[in-house]
Parts: sequence; structure tokens; C-alpha cells
Amino acid sequence: MKLALETEILFRISLSIGDSTQLEPMTRRVLSETLRLLNASGAAVYARSGDVLEPVCMLPRTLGRSARFPLLRARWPSPAEVAGQGWMIVELEGVIHHLVDLPGFGLLVIERSGPVLESSFLDSFLALARKLANACRACLSDEALEREKQRLEMATSAASLGVWSWTPATGALDWDALMCAMHGVEPTVFGQRLDDWLDRLLPIDVGRLRSGLDAALAGKKPLDEDLGVQQPDGSVRVVRVLGRAGVHQVSGVALDVTSRRETNAALRRARDAAEAASRAKSDFLANMSHEIRTPMNGVLGMLDLAQDAASESELREYVAVARSSAESLLAIINDILDFSKIEAGKVEVESVPYDLGDLLGEVLRMMATQAGRKSLPLKLECDPGLPRLICGDPLRVRQVLLNLVSNAIKFTPRGSVTIRAGVRVDSAAQERLSISVIDTGIGIAPDKQAHVFEAFAQQDSSTTRSYGGTGLGLSISSRLASLMSGHIALSSTPGEGSVFCLDLPLVRGNAVRVEPAVAGAEPSTHAFSILLVEDHPVNQKVAEAVLTRSGHRVTLAENGMQALEMMVDGGFDLVLMDMQMPVMGGVEATRLIREMERELRRPAVPIFAMTANALEEDRVACIDAGMNDFLTKPLLPRVLREKIAALAEGLPE
Repeated sequence: MKLALETEILFRISLSIGDSTQLEPMTRRVLSETLRLLNASGAAVYARSGDVLEPVCMLPRTLGRSARFPLLRARWPSPAEVAGQGWMIVELEGVIHHLVDLPGFGLLVIERSGPVLESSFLDSFLALARKLANACRACLSDEALEREKQRLEMATSAASLGVWSWTPATGALDWDALMCAMHGVEPTVFGQRLDDWLDRLLPIDVGRLRSGLDAALAGKKPLDEDLGVQQPDGSVRVVRVLGRAGVHQVSGVALDVTSRRETNAALRRARDAAEAASRAKSDFLANMSHEIRTPMNGVLGMLDLAQDAASESELREYVAVARSSAESLLAIINDILDFSKIEAGKVEVESVPYDLGDLLGEVLRMMATQAGRKSLPLKLECDPGLPRLICGDPLRVRQVLLNLVSNAIKFTPRGSVTIRAGVRVDSAAQERLSISVIDTGIGIAPDKQAHVFEAFAQQDSSTTRSYGGTGLGLSISSRLASLMSGHIALSSTPGEGSVFCLDLPLVRGNAVRVEPAVAGAEPSTHAFSILLVEDHPVNQKVAEAVLTRSGHRVTLAENGMQALEMMVDGGFDLVLMDMQMPVMGGVEATRLIREMERELRRPAVPIFAMTANALEEDRVACIDAGMNDFLTKPLLPRVLREKIAALAEGLPE
């Protein structure tokens, strides 16, 4: 091969290497020129990885699948041997592989049929091989860099990270699309200067970013700041900015942490609320334990004294104190049950005509004794325009007023307590009933007034210790007022007194006055044959004594199975049925009794539940089973006599 021809071939192949930054297109051009200029049947470039050769590009693409190629490749020397000599030749049946070392990269293979390329040409080709190797390495580095860049972009996109860099020497600021989105700016209008970034921050955070960048440039610490970013719609997003200083610039990432901050704040508020509720309930339980144990101690203590009473008058005194303590204990339990019912949404209010004057007078009479113990005047003031008959729920109104008046007396050491009732007209021209309970007591501090209607809340622990109480009364009263479409307002001055005002819709009643029952009327003396189904010995004795003193005949059954057997023979006018008993409970027994009565075609005997289960679902279960009424323990003798008397009034003479 003539020298001029060799030079021309080398020059043209060298041109094909060019300055391409993509490995495969560049090597394909080189191999294409090699095939054309050297009249070769095939050529390939391999990258070296240790002693392993990995193909980078091969022309024709089917070269590696030809029958002779594997045979020739099996005879190739090791890459280290080729590198040691620069180039080597492998020949088999007229087909020759010229192996040329690509220093620091791999191997160039030229397959030809015919004469071997001259050694002088191959020696000259080594300089070209070095250029090809350098070009291949550069292309690989650029491709690796591009792949890393793509992976970084995918990672930052998946993590919602914005990427930024700032070059102090030129003042250039570079943001990616996500960085622009975080700051509410279109990439096409972003000014790419640091001042454009600072203009979008809250004023308080401008100095923090500047200081952070200065510290990063000085090598003191990386940039790590949470910055408030003003959005075009006026809202503020919180962006966490991280960055490190390089040789000529500071670069880093940013993450929108607004939602995370809001979530963390919500979790902190929920945690604080839960902890506060837990503390309140713990305080409540401690207080409740004290409140329950106090009257219970009175009951047990007085009964112990009654056993050793020296006279009948002393005995009566001890029993009266024990009864008063028991009534206090029952009031506490009723508060707890009322609160539970309201929490469960089981309380319903009714609307019936009632005499407001009678109700207010009854509240005054019921509270007179409590006020008298403290020598407090208890007054009632009614506006002249107040209607006598109104529609509403008298039971719930009385319950609220009794609680408000009782609290007023409890927290008033001197002065007076006044109930003031009147009519007002609201902004919608609707009449409202306004009943205020005014005291001259200790008052409530302004910062405590917003919490007095919360469950388990009292002014403070000293109030609880000094005055007692469950902390449920005002919460129950407030919720009952809401159920009646009203509310309770409070105004108070510490040391001067408080005013609790019950505000309700005023619905005037009709002109027909509902006459109250005649006080002291004698109950019916109709004697009943009563089946008492009760397993507890003390409850048996109490109920049996009350019933026999009223002239009734009592037969005792200790569980529902015994009651069912006794009902087969009949002869009972009334069944008093406990709910929870061994062998068979009251609900199941009632259901079987009703089935038996239907099968025998007997009239249904009235069955009253007499149970300590006082919740609404218990009452519903009893009624659904076929019971006629539901009496809760502790059962007062007066209530039991009234229920039986009402039953007797409905019987034929």
C-alpha cells in the first residue's frame, strides 16, 4: 500500500472520528469509513472491562452471527497481549482479523479477506487508534453524565425537589421548572437574578436567605432555611431551601413543606387537645371519686350509727342523714347518665303546653331548703308581659333551672340569688323566653368563662375542693338548652357575682290551662297479686316491704326461668322484672312469657322492668321484648306506688 494512499486512508478515517459526543453514531461512522477504504468485510469496536470485551458497535450488524466469526474470536489473544504489542493478526482459511489496541478503552477489529494489511500501515494506524480511544472515552463520559443528569431529574421530580444554582461572580440564578412553580412564576418570565428570588420572599426571610448564602460561600455551614414565599394569589407557601458552595457557585434543591408543616401543626394541636382532654378526664375521675365517696361515707356511717341508736328519735336522725347522702349520690349518678345520654344523642325534647309560673314556683320551693341553710334570700321576679302558658319541654327546662340555681347558691357565700323571667324580641322579630339566674357570689375569672360549659371543667382545682361538684352540670344544661333551640349566656365579675341567662324560643300556649295534679292525693288502694322477679337479696327485701305495706300480695322468683314457670299457672296482676339475673335474664324471660300468653290466648299481664340499667338502649330492649314500663333503680317507694296506682286507675271496677 503506497504511502500517499495510506495517508489518504488515515486522514479520511480520522475525519470520521470528528468531535461527536455520542458514542454509537461516531463509531458507526468510523467503522463505515474503515470498511469502505480498506475493502473490509466487517469491523467492530469493543470496550474493555478488565479482561472482558463488550461490543460497542459492529458493522455489519450480522457480523457476530456469521459462522466464521466465532471461530476467529476463539483464537483472539487476550486484550492485554494486544495492548502489549499495539496490534495483532489472527487468520483462518483466508479470513483475517486485524486486532488494533484502543489505549485505555478497548479494541478495534477489522475483518478482511485477502492480503494482510501491511505492518507499516498498522503502525501508523496506532496513532489513529489513540485518537479513536480518546473520542470513545469522551463520548462514554458525556453519555454517563447525561444518564446521571436524567436520573437526577427523575429523582428530583419524583421527590418534588426544585433544583437551583447561583453564581456570585456573574449574579446568574438558574432555576428548573419545579423551582419556578414553587415560587409561582413562569419560567419564561423569570429574571434569573438573585434579587428576583429575594423579591418573592416574605420580608422577614430575605435576610435569612442572604445570610445563609454568605455562610455557605464562606464554608461555614451548608444552606438550610425554611423560607416563606409569597404567591401571586396572596397566599404564602413555605419552601425549605438546601444548598452547598462549590468552586464558583452555590447550588442546591428546594422542597415545598407547606402541607407537611400544616399536617404537623394539626397533629400537634390534636395531641395537645388529646392530652388536655386526658388531663381533664383524669381530674374529673379523681373529683368524681371524691364526690361519690363523700355521700357513700355518709350513708354507711349513718347506718352504722343507726345500729347502735339509743332512742327512736336518734335512729330517725341517722336514717334521715343517710337518706340525704343517698339522694346526693343518686344526683351524681344521674348527672353521669344524663351526660352519657346526651353524648350518645339519645335525649329527645318534647313540646307540650305547661304553666311557666307553676314551674318557676316549683323551682323556688325545691331550692328554698338549700338556700335556707346559707341564710340566702331566694327571689323570683317575673315581667308583667310574661305569658302564663307556653309550649316546650317543662322537664328539661326545670332540670336546667335547678342546676343553675343550685350552682348559684353553692357559689354564693353571702348576698342573694334571684330568678328573673321575661320576654324579649330578637333581631328577627321573634319572641324569646329569657330566664336569668343572678347571684352575688364569687364570680368567674374572664379567662375561665369560655370553659365553664365544657364537660369535666370547673374553674380550677381549688374550686372543686372548696365547693365540690362533678363538673358536668353546666355542660349538661348547655347541651339541653341547645337541644331546645336555645342557649345559655354568661356574664360574671370575680368577687361580685354571675348571671346565667337561659334563652329559649317563646311559643305561647293555648288558652286552656292545664290543671296540675292535686298535691297529696291518695293513691289507689287496689290490691294486686305481684310477681317480683329479683335475684339480689337486699333489693328483694326493699321491694317486698314497699309492696306489702301498700297492701299487695307478693310472690318472689329469683330468676327468669322461675318466673316463666310461675306464669304458666297465672293469677298475677303485675310482674316486676329485673333485667340481669342468673340462669335467665329479664328480657329473655319477658319474650318467652309473651309467646306463652299468645299460644294460650291469655291477656297480657303488665310487666315493668325494675333495673339498675338506666341507659336508653336498655329501655328500648325492654319495651321491644314486650314490657310495659321501665323503672330504674334505686327505685323510690313513692315512684313505685305511683306507677302501680296509675295501672290500677286503668282497670275496670
